[in-house]
Amino acid sequence: MVLLPAFILLIYFPGLGGGFVFDDFSNILLLPDVAMNDWSWSSLKSAALSMQGRPIARASFGLNHLVSGFSPYYFKMVNIAIHSINALLLFVVIRLLLIHLLVVRFSSGNESRAIIIAAAISLAWALHPVNLTNVLYSVQRMNSLSALFVLAGMISYIKGRCILDAMPTRGWLLIYASVLLFLPLGWFSKENAGLLPLFLLVIELTFFRFATTQKRQRIGLYLFYTFFLALPALLALIYIFQFAGNFHGGYSNRHFTLAERLLTEPRVIWLYIRMILLPAPSVFGLFHDDISISTTLTNPVTTLVALIGLAGLFVVALASINRAPILAFGLLFFLAGHLMESTFIPLELVFEHRNYLPSIGLLLPLFYYLACAGEAGKYKKSRLALMSLFILLFALQTHFRAWQWSDNVRLYLTDVQYHPNSARANYEAGKVYGQRLESGQGDPQINYREAITYFERNTNLRSNTTSGLFGSILASIDSGHKIQAVWIDELEYRLNTQPLEQVNLLWLEKMNNCVVRG
Repeated sequence: MVLLPAFILLIYFPGLGGGFVFDDFSNILLLPDVAMNDWSWSSLKSAALSMQGRPIARASFGLNHLVSGFSPYYFKMVNIAIHSINALLLFVVIRLLLIHLLVVRFSSGNESRAIIIAAAISLAWALHPVNLTNVLYSVQRMNSLSALFVLAGMISYIKGRCILDAMPTRGWLLIYASVLLFLPLGWFSKENAGLLPLFLLVIELTFFRFATTQKRQRIGLYLFYTFFLALPALLALIYIFQFAGNFHGGYSNRHFTLAERLLTEPRVIWLYIRMILLPAPSVFGLFHDDISISTTLTNPVTTLVALIGLAGLFVVALASINRAPILAFGLLFFLAGHLMESTFIPLELVFEHRNYLPSIGLLLPLFYYLACAGEAGKYKKSRLALMSLFILLFALQTHFRAWQWSDNVRLYLTDVQYHPNSARANYEAGKVYGQRLESGQGDPQINYREAITYFERNTNLRSNTTSGLFGSILASIDSGHKIQAVWIDELEYRLNTQPLEQVNLLWLEKMNNCVVRG
């Protein structure tokens, strides 16, 4: 475990050479207050409040700039450090839970066995390719910092629960600190830390089961979850119904409705399960806007199948709490982890980084049952070899992806190769050839042809985007090619009538300058 950060750095090292991508620009580079130039409190405060929400993560961006400027290398290096800390915290979480389960509750194992399994799980999680965007996508430090405080809160709760009967005062102090201290720290990094009380309830239901030697301690636990989970959830539901229009309004610039998002997300969650348990290079990517939208329960038919499947997983989890607590914990933890970002909030449909903590829920049962299924001690070497093989395969895929991320051109061209129906991937690929055209690199005719091909694909794939149209027009301006009238007509139509997801004012300014110059 001491060497774990070195393993992580070794696997991710190629990706340190890559640049900023996508939301990095709007959340880091284009915010003047993030560019801290001194150690003063006012500069740190300005960086933290450079945009609404997530001040801890934004302050870390400012400190990053103060030390190394806007160098993506050092932004990613800090992300590797945070990811390494999270892997070590996860080791502590799993170790504490397995020791309680195997040694204290079942009296069927020893501490060294629990430690080996915890080490395997934390190593597999740290090197899994599904977590790569949390490390090499600089802005996702928000997500990994939030996870850091959530994991710390889980450790505080588990330690408090373990000593609650023997040392009630200290136990309650640790239990309340898990929410009162670590939840705000996580929330101010990213709001999905609000799921911490739900994660704690999953731990309580599957590992501790509200078992205490004193009745008043049990009542205290019920009150804890009443105040920190049930009441906030009730208030959140009241707010949602009271201000439902706010959530519907968030869909005005999306190419899907609230109902379509709710129908599509079950299929997305099964895609996440595939990413975690059956990872393959082609299933990953920076953009996943190529997933088809579910419009009804039977269009596509996999919508209904996915819903029934998720309901089945939930029923299996509840039925397994007594007989297979590890399986129950894993399934409930995974589903709980997607309750916020994979439901009604008007976010993008798919992003890999949403599995950063939920993936723990699938990896824990996988490695636990590899190590413990069947007769204890039987096939020990084979079990260890299989666990090692899984970790090696995860590490190799992550290393390969890190190499793809080492160069933005390679990243975008690989992304569009794996996701040819992604509007955003096509636009970024078009930008690659547009930039080559502008810089005079390569054959100008080939560069222009490829740029227009990808920009037109972007335009045809999404009716509420103008990116490809602007790209086609500006590439033609820069290279002296004739602008097609259909581009101008379609651009005017979309600007006039469509709920657009994005309009870059710099594009409009550049076109206006061309008009002014005649």
